[in-house]
Amino acid sequence: MKTSIKIGKIYGIPIKLHFTLIFVLVLIAWSIGSNVLLIADILGIDEPGLSVGFESYLIGFILAVGLFVSVLIHELAHSIVSIRNNIKVKEISLWLFGGVSNLEEMPSDSNTEIKVSAVGPLSSLAIGAVTYIGGVTITSSVLIFMLLYLSLLNFILAGFNLIPAFPMDGGRILRALLAKKMPYVKATKTAADIGKGFAIIFGIVGLFYNIFLVLIAFFIYIAASQESQSVMLKEILSDLQVKNIMSKEVKTVSPDISVKEFLKMVTTYQHTGFPVESDGRIIGIMTLADSKKVADHDISHTTVKEVMGEDLVCVTPEDGVDKLWDLMNRKRFGRFPVLENGKLVGIVTRSDIMRSLNILTDLNAFRRSV
Repeated sequence: MKTSIKIGKIYGIPIKLHFTLIFVLVLIAWSIGSNVLLIADILGIDEPGLSVGFESYLIGFILAVGLFVSVLIHELAHSIVSIRNNIKVKEISLWLFGGVSNLEEMPSDSNTEIKVSAVGPLSSLAIGAVTYIGGVTITSSVLIFMLLYLSLLNFILAGFNLIPAFPMDGGRILRALLAKKMPYVKATKTAADIGKGFAIIFGIVGLFYNIFLVLIAFFIYIAASQESQSVMLKEILSDLQVKNIMSKEVKTVSPDISVKEFLKMVTTYQHTGFPVESDGRIIGIMTLADSKKVADHDISHTTVKEVMGEDLVCVTPEDGVDKLWDLMNRKRFGRFPVLENGKLVGIVTRSDIMRSLNILTDLNAFRRSV
């Protein structure tokens, strides 16, 4: 089920909207529209020219859209600086908790990570300053209200992102600073632990004041844990090469066999996927999931080449397993053929990596205990 829609590209970066954004836009519009007089009082506007009603909710919706445009600019700033530092950006997603720039890899250089992380909050501060100047130089009370409140939201956005709670921008800056003085894995764990601490605090406060803060706390805690675990996994796998973990006995299938014959091979060899080989060349991967595209009554006369996955990525025996792990997660593939001088010499799967990871994790734990 698709949960996001692509609305276009900016600087070649796909922009996607998650379905949760609709919920947030309505919630923010309702919150602003219902509290327009209270907000005006906080902003020091004596006569906003508004009352609670259709116009206030319309203004609330416009401000909600303005906030997410601000978030998009915030994420674009991250992405543009990343691209300028030779880091590829897969997409920008706008969703329940704001925005996310999905980078193909996080900067390994501390100074680069500081630049990429800091530019987001700086862009929010810049938007806040511009809208504030606009709010204090015009005379329309409605526009004053909208610009000053958008300014306040951007200042809050900048401040919140600068909290040293990993994986927010402030937490990434903290990790980069710590990495200058300690190993990267330890710096990540320290920053992640601090992030989890903030998440617990946010969660406790949210239980008494705002349930949305509890959701944010949950997101921060899970994201911090995942980032810390991901970096630890890469560190453990960094000394391994594909040739150390690949399966050397590889069964291949012909593109011309039927899906029914393929399913017999799955049963016989107890594997859920096989490379597809034609004239000594690997042309695709056929998996059990691919066979499910075919109706039961068609499996006898539908061939493998009609339904196989053709988006093929091959690796070499000398490739690092840590890099392969990143590739596997980016591409969402479960298996990679291993080629040497154009010849198939093995296959490596997610299960192969996880098996090696479990062994190495247990070995590291044993070494620490003796």
